[in-house]
Amino acid sequence: MKKPLVDNCTYNCIKQLSKKLCLLWNIDRYIADAKDCNHKECTKLFNLIKKDSEKHAKILKNIIKKKAAKWR
Repeated sequence: MKKPLVDNCTYNCIKQLSKKLCLLWNIDRYIADAKDCNHKECTKLFNLIKKDSEKHAKILKNIIKKKAAKWR
């Protein structure tokens, strides 16, 4: 049996980074919609989610880079 290109943990990190980046691609629209509806609580929530997601995406990116460096 062939060895997979990446292990399960690496795959999971890549998958989660992809999901975070999709969210970050759209989150400014969610924030604008909340502001347009004058939903201050939702605006605050989406801004918090954006901040946390940016932090998590950076962490995931760094982990993936470390793992990729070992493949060389």
